[in-house]
Amino acid sequence: MSHVKEVGVEGRLAGLDGDHEAVLDARAELTADLRSVPGARLRERVSPTGGTKGVVSELVLGITGAGGLTALAQIVKVWLQRDRRRSVTLTITETRTGKVVRVEGDAVSNDVLAAALSAREEPPPGEEEPTAQA
Repeated sequence: MSHVKEVGVEGRLAGLDGDHEAVLDARAELTADLRSVPGARLRERVSPTGGTKGVVSELVLGITGAGGLTALAQIVKVWLQRDRRRSVTLTITETRTGKVVRVEGDAVSNDVLAAALSAREEPPPGEEEPTAQA
């Protein structure tokens, strides 16, 4: 059985404010790329920033399958490579267990992305994976 992972994706460009045209263009590009992830639901989450005026906008993907995780890792890697000023924060939450993994950087390796996206915690006692019966 597949479990939903919620992945928050926040893309940035070093030295530029979030409302700068180049940041908005890069974000639109990332959004378009993320819409192609198989089996994913994409939405935007806006939250107030601490101690300052304004809000932080984060793209949130709900992913249920391994193919979606693989596609997301490739999209993030390619998006980062398009401009050296780009960086990304991924916040991966497994909805069943509440486990959260956070990855942040400007040159995130495939291995780090794959490990973070596929991170899995064993189900709580008494909630083991169902097994097929013949």
